[in-house]
Amino acid sequence: MSFKQWFSIKKDQNARGLLLGGIVLFNVLLWIIASIISYLAYPDIYDGLPNALWSSALAWMLDPGNFDPNLPILIRILSVMVIIVSMITFTGGIIGYVASLFSAFIDSARQGKGKLLIKDHVLILNWNFKALELIADYIYSELTTVVVLSDKDKGEVEAAIKRKLFDAHITKKAMRKINVIVRTGQVFSRADLDNVSIECARTVIILANEEEINKSGSVIDTLSMKTLMLATHMNIPKDQTIIIEVVAPETIQLINEHISPNVGMHDRIIAIYPDELMGSIIGQTILMPDLNSVYRELLSFEGAEFYTIPACDPLEYLMEHNYAVPIYPMSGLLYLLASCPEDIGKTRNEPLTIDKTVKLRRAIHAKDRSIVIFGKNRKLPFIIASLKRYQEEEKTHITITMVDSNEPEVIANSIQNLDHIDTILILSNDQMDASECDSDVLVTLLMIQDIAKQHDAEIVIELLDPRHYDIAQGYNIRNTIISNEYISLFISQLSKNRRLFDLIIDLLTYDEVGSDQETYELYTYQADEIFAEKFPIHFASASEMIISCRKESAGEVIVIGVIIDGKKRLFKGNLDQGEPISLNAEDIVIAITK
Repeated sequence: MSFKQWFSIKKDQNARGLLLGGIVLFNVLLWIIASIISYLAYPDIYDGLPNALWSSALAWMLDPGNFDPNLPILIRILSVMVIIVSMITFTGGIIGYVASLFSAFIDSARQGKGKLLIKDHVLILNWNFKALELIADYIYSELTTVVVLSDKDKGEVEAAIKRKLFDAHITKKAMRKINVIVRTGQVFSRADLDNVSIECARTVIILANEEEINKSGSVIDTLSMKTLMLATHMNIPKDQTIIIEVVAPETIQLINEHISPNVGMHDRIIAIYPDELMGSIIGQTILMPDLNSVYRELLSFEGAEFYTIPACDPLEYLMEHNYAVPIYPMSGLLYLLASCPEDIGKTRNEPLTIDKTVKLRRAIHAKDRSIVIFGKNRKLPFIIASLKRYQEEEKTHITITMVDSNEPEVIANSIQNLDHIDTILILSNDQMDASECDSDVLVTLLMIQDIAKQHDAEIVIELLDPRHYDIAQGYNIRNTIISNEYISLFISQLSKNRRLFDLIIDLLTYDEVGSDQETYELYTYQADEIFAEKFPIHFASASEMIISCRKESAGEVIVIGVIIDGKKRLFKGNLDQGEPISLNAEDIVIAITK
């Protein structure tokens, strides 16, 4: 191999190493040659060649001020030449080389390269709207480090995160509780996954690719599935949770039947289908508008949250503990409602004695309803399915009128035969570009103001972008459902405890017709729908209300909160203390019932 060829190859493979080697070699030759010349010219000045090597050229190179005017003119000229050349090639070269290393180190950190030596973090793979909401959610959790890996530009992602945290009015003090690291790379690359320490992550969240979602007729979930298949074959710990967002129900079946069993992770891979999940939440909110704020608190890291402990008798737990509300046992676990993990283990100093009894009635929502739905998206079939199951379970009648336009004439013609409208739902078009997101909802909202007033109808709107929330509030909309925000809340709760998945799905799903097993769902009841008592009804504490209702219903009515004078109160903290509860007939009881 010729020198030119060798040099060309090495320059391409390791230019920095080749440059350093050249600098060192040149200055070594300069040192040796200058020392030999000095010794040969004046051997009497130097006591042998070894002494000349150390006391002539090397001294000039290391100490440019080492110039002796008493030396012979040739040595003086040679020393000046060595000093000048070494200052340029050695001192300057080494400084430049080290500076380039520092610059490369800074650029590498700025570009998100190199392996992260971290553990117990949340790893978000891919990037979409929900990633911003997830990061904002984690500000209020005990988690401290979130890593994002996507093919998006690192600077753009970091700027989007800063804007989100600013828009969410999150203080700098709160932001110090979380470290957010953004990396640019391929989510289905083993090397890139290794660089973000996937094997040390507490939870891996694989978000759907929005470009695949918006392409009609394209193969969907491709990127997410490739990422999942690679992640499950890496050296991940046995207690790690993988949460994957999918946009097709077929993908869930594929994961549950072919991926999870093959890698021994059937209880650690959680596939989330946002359209079905949001269809259930929207369906319940149409029927019981107060559930919107209830679910938002239950799924957030602020206020009351769900926790799990090994299964035990709920009433026995309630008689001993006064800082958590037991929900019901399922799959070997007892689900609890509490404000923080520490409250789960707190017990009373003295046994509780509650003698109060209450009379309950079989609570049903027998009122017929007329619902008008504007717009259409992928959630609509699940909304209608949820409404139908509710109708059959509660033995009531729901009239659904679909209006797929916001033109005034179309709206007028669609609802002209309706005597009364209870609820108006406006859905956001999930096929629109990001620049036009939610525009159809806001236009329709303007169009139906007079209709809503005429029928005294409740308006429920769905938004995809949280930034449009303030616009909607300008029209006094009590129930604005931000789908992406809800999904992120759901995912963040599962990243804390994957065993909450079964409970939340159970609460959101009404029993199907013909089902031989009654399950629990979350309801809001007017007080006179659930209590067969003379009003007002007084309870000395939350504990008294919870226990008396539980005993009377044999565990089928689990009261978790109330809404009195428009103020929501989910039971948390010390249940034996706090304000007494006085219920009037029109007040709202929040309960989990069969």
